[in-house]
Amino acid sequence: MNAKNARYTVHFFIAALLVVYAYALVYQAIGQDILSHSKYDAYTLQAKAWWNGRVDVPGPAWEIAEYGGRYYVSFPPFPSVIQFLLYPIFGSKTPDNLVSTLFGLAAFVLIYRLMMRRGSGGLASALMALLFTLGSNLFYLSLSGWVWYAAQTQSFFFSVLAVYLIQSPRRLAWYFAFLSLGIAFACRPFQILYTPLLIYMLYVNLGEGFKSILRGAKYVMPLAAMCLCVVVYNYIRFDNVFEFGHNYLEEFARKPQFSLAYVPGNFLEILKLPGTSAKSFWPMFNGTLFFLVNPAYVLLAVRFVKYRIGEMQYIYLLCLLIHFVLMLSHKTMGGWQFGSRYLVDMLPFMLMVMPSAIKQKNFVAWIGTLAAMGIVINVWGAIWFYTVL
Repeated sequence: MNAKNARYTVHFFIAALLVVYAYALVYQAIGQDILSHSKYDAYTLQAKAWWNGRVDVPGPAWEIAEYGGRYYVSFPPFPSVIQFLLYPIFGSKTPDNLVSTLFGLAAFVLIYRLMMRRGSGGLASALMALLFTLGSNLFYLSLSGWVWYAAQTQSFFFSVLAVYLIQSPRRLAWYFAFLSLGIAFACRPFQILYTPLLIYMLYVNLGEGFKSILRGAKYVMPLAAMCLCVVVYNYIRFDNVFEFGHNYLEEFARKPQFSLAYVPGNFLEILKLPGTSAKSFWPMFNGTLFFLVNPAYVLLAVRFVKYRIGEMQYIYLLCLLIHFVLMLSHKTMGGWQFGSRYLVDMLPFMLMVMPSAIKQKNFVAWIGTLAAMGIVINVWGAIWFYTVL
């Protein structure tokens, strides 16, 4: 892999203009100002509390848990760090919608650069970047600073960054790869499940057999430090290192947050087909046919059919299976939404098992077809969701 190969071609600029135009189009269609603030942003409440030297927030709001007579944001903390930096400038009206959009745009650029650096052509790299961003549910998530969506958008970006950095030829980047994974964990905890995949890639990078395991431990330390910060923060709030706060929300007061009994029903939720009327065409609650709204999953299937499966692919499939089962074990599949937003969390590490250099015309045609389908569906779905809800 050569960083010099990550040049920007005409394909990148055409694709980038398409992405920017799509954001501008949907912003206008839903009446959203570029610096607008979401009313469902609990992270700004947390940032304000930090500036006041507190970890608890004033009172009930969206996704706020009550514990010990105090109120806390029931999410991992990292997105509040971004709002913490913006709060002195914007106060409580941070431009959180724009923040999410910028993370989405940055993920697009990273994916393009990753594919170019691995030896793919400009067209294939641009199409892959479109498929995984504008052509997935990430697009509609990255239009909003809603507390649920901000966490997913930032997790997506830092997961992609972890993939990008672990495949860098520079050893210093490997430290930051594991730091990025730690930040993704501090946005969406299940991202930690892909640690074995990064460790395997680190082992390949070092290429020294058993010695590489011992020498590689230092690169994992930033991930360990980030996880330590998160669990300490959990303990400060909820007297439990594993508790992020959701168990203290009203919706989980009578039924457990996780149970294997939820798996069959939730699996059917993410297989739901669109409806027949224009107003209710897309299912509004708990999911839609996941590979229709996230067609990168179709590309994953094509990849495993057309190309050899090695050790990395098997490790990825194991991580994906565990993630998939845990996701289906949750009480809901994400509530009110367009598409199947929980499936977005699994997309970034899919990039690691794609062919190193995509040059075959048939495979590029698959990417282009799926990207075009995904873009139409997700731009339509985003406008539909934010105007109907």
